[in-house]
Amino acid sequence: MRKRPGGRITKVAPPVPGVNTEQQGEFADLEWDDVRLFRAIQRLGSMRKVASDYGVVVNTIRRRIKHVESRLGLHLAHRSANGIVLTEDGEKLLRIGQAMSDAAEWDVSDGTKDVLLRPGQITIACTEGIGTLWLTPRMPRLQAVLPNMTIGLDFDYDLTRDRTRAADIWLTYEQPAEVNLITSKLATVHFAVYASKSYIQRHGVPSTVDSLKDHRIVEHVGPGVRSEQLDFLIGTERPQGFIAMRTNSSLSQLWSVTKGIGIGALPTFVSEITSAAVPVPPELRIRRELRLVYRSKAKPSPAILATVKWLRECFDRATHPCFADTYIDPKTFLRDYSETNIVNIFPTPFDEIK
Repeated sequence: MRKRPGGRITKVAPPVPGVNTEQQGEFADLEWDDVRLFRAIQRLGSMRKVASDYGVVVNTIRRRIKHVESRLGLHLAHRSANGIVLTEDGEKLLRIGQAMSDAAEWDVSDGTKDVLLRPGQITIACTEGIGTLWLTPRMPRLQAVLPNMTIGLDFDYDLTRDRTRAADIWLTYEQPAEVNLITSKLATVHFAVYASKSYIQRHGVPSTVDSLKDHRIVEHVGPGVRSEQLDFLIGTERPQGFIAMRTNSSLSQLWSVTKGIGIGALPTFVSEITSAAVPVPPELRIRRELRLVYRSKAKPSPAILATVKWLRECFDRATHPCFADTYIDPKTFLRDYSETNIVNIFPTPFDEIK
């Protein structure tokens, strides 16, 4: 506890308490998703209603219950004429889960509390490319603001998937259809054709869209990612060996392009990260709007507010013109070696690996 200006008392968020104690040792492997499941069982009392609440089929709930019971070695629920009933151990699980939740909640000036999927953890979901290449190098700034919290970074390769039950905040290129969500435009991500210097020395550069057929392509595919852009650009008739490599990983695509395996359509923020790949003609002028989404009920959460502020700083268009609405030539971008260079993630500099 500490005093605020004016004499008010603020409860500082403690770490989530462990449950591996002599009294609660049987729940040592307890996970927050388990608590949420059994809270739903207690609240709804019907397996069908629980399945509807979770957006899954009834058999999935049955398997989840059996899996939790097997992992903990306890009998937690049974079926009765009135529906699902928790056993004594099941009720104990709920009490421990409530203690975990209470310990991880923060009080703010108006008395509201954090509403997070996992107490003590703020989870951000985004594409693997944005998460690995852009957000990870900036993570120390968020950690400094939320020193007592775990920061979860969840990479999603299926951009069409509903993330409302998987993350507190998520970044998406799609406009969510669900209600009770706060969504706003965060940035515009532009794409350009990139090639390594070694590739250019061997094969030259494509001068027009049609000349792309004469080159080798590193293609990024995945659920919700592939938009058949190549078909629109050059048609469906593709020369033999046109696709040099196909991957569902943005990082793998970037590495493959920098190593000269082929050319690829990459986000222009790559030019702020490394000089191992450079933009080449033709200009694609392909853009996608990146949206920030979180639940409206979580808006008063200090952790949510701090993370949203951090994300807006990460994609600030004044500092990083690559995210402006209008296309700006990536060749004019300046690399910030102190923060944005992903070279430091690896044992040796990105630009120098042979």
